[in-house]
Amino acid sequence: MEVKAYWEKEREVSNQLPLNLTMTQKEFPSQLATVYEISYESLYEERIYGWFIEPKNQTNYPLVIEYIGYMNHLVSPLQFMEWLSVGCGVLVTDSRGQGGKTLDSHPYNSYEGNSLMAKGFLERDDFYLRRLYWDALRLIDVAQELSLVDKKRVFIHGTSQGGGVGLFANSWTTHDIRYSFFDVPSHSDLKSRIAAGTGSYKEIHEYLLANKDQVEQVHEVMSYFDVKDMVDQISNPVLASVGESDPICPKEDFYKAYDKLTGFKELDCYKEPGHGGGGLKHTEKLLRYVLKEMDGD
Repeated sequence: MEVKAYWEKEREVSNQLPLNLTMTQKEFPSQLATVYEISYESLYEERIYGWFIEPKNQTNYPLVIEYIGYMNHLVSPLQFMEWLSVGCGVLVTDSRGQGGKTLDSHPYNSYEGNSLMAKGFLERDDFYLRRLYWDALRLIDVAQELSLVDKKRVFIHGTSQGGGVGLFANSWTTHDIRYSFFDVPSHSDLKSRIAAGTGSYKEIHEYLLANKDQVEQVHEVMSYFDVKDMVDQISNPVLASVGESDPICPKEDFYKAYDKLTGFKELDCYKEPGHGGGGLKHTEKLLRYVLKEMDGD
């Protein structure tokens, strides 16, 4: 089955399943925001937990859907207050099985790796990333259920793992996205990532060094999860950033996806060492872009 046909079928199955969304107000000391603990159901009936951070005394406000980095988890709504400073709400979840409230309870059949990104990677339908992608796509569906959100001003932001997951969700959602921001994104050019063993793909790299007869099988599986072969479906504007010497998500791997974006796009390359990208300097740029889009209405 081709990648497009596979994910169209997966999306169709997802659309037929109820979200069973719950939302409960959370105590949080702020004059800017009201915070709700939210949860919804995703693949294998796993309940995905997160927050909806709503700007106080506003209606018809913009929303940022935030996808977080690998093995990060929600600690405090203060992690996302920059979006509130420009009048946006925030929708964010803990990633499945990555140390927060969201679990990864369904068993794996093909391979039980030590790292999450290696779990189930020998079979397409068993791979951990399939679960994470499902959760991300359904989060955009959750945004459509928030009555005070302006559905024409929904933004996506993701960093590292979140950047790759956001690229996937942006590629396959049928809902309007106003603008997307992807910083030091992962999950692009997976054959290269595995060959080099960078970031979360290290365990798959090491497995294939010892099991060379399975290389083609793994490459076939990975072809269904490589965002470089999906992003040509994104029609909204995109601002992306990479690090000049990023050893975790090398810029050259993301370039393969960036080259296939067909709409308006912009790329910043930061020279600061490591995986940090543009840091607060880049965050300020994102806020200016959001304000510009809001002023343009």
